[in-house]
Amino acid sequence: MKFLCLTCARVAEIEQSHQYRLSRTLDICAAADAAGLTISDISRELFNGLSGYNVLLGLEEAGAHVEYLYQRGLLAVANLDELEKTENPAIYYKRA
Repeated sequence: MKFLCLTCARVAEIEQSHQYRLSRTLDICAAADAAGLTISDISRELFNGLSGYNVLLGLEEAGAHVEYLYQRGLLAVANLDELEKTENPAIYYKRA
């Protein structure tokens, strides 16, 4: 039973951490200008000071948070016109 309690506590801790980062992602995008931010920009704000391989890990986590929020309608693509006209442009996100 003790193991189960520790596991539940750890799950709650991880959930709280992700909720905080989702909230921070929304705040970062809300503070950006109308041009929006790339996932790289958002990652630098969320995980300031990363180096080496950790930069890639931070980028992947920021991307997961952006995708989650975008799929729920909380973020929008800021440069839709560019996406339609340009091959492989960087996608800029803004608060919906």
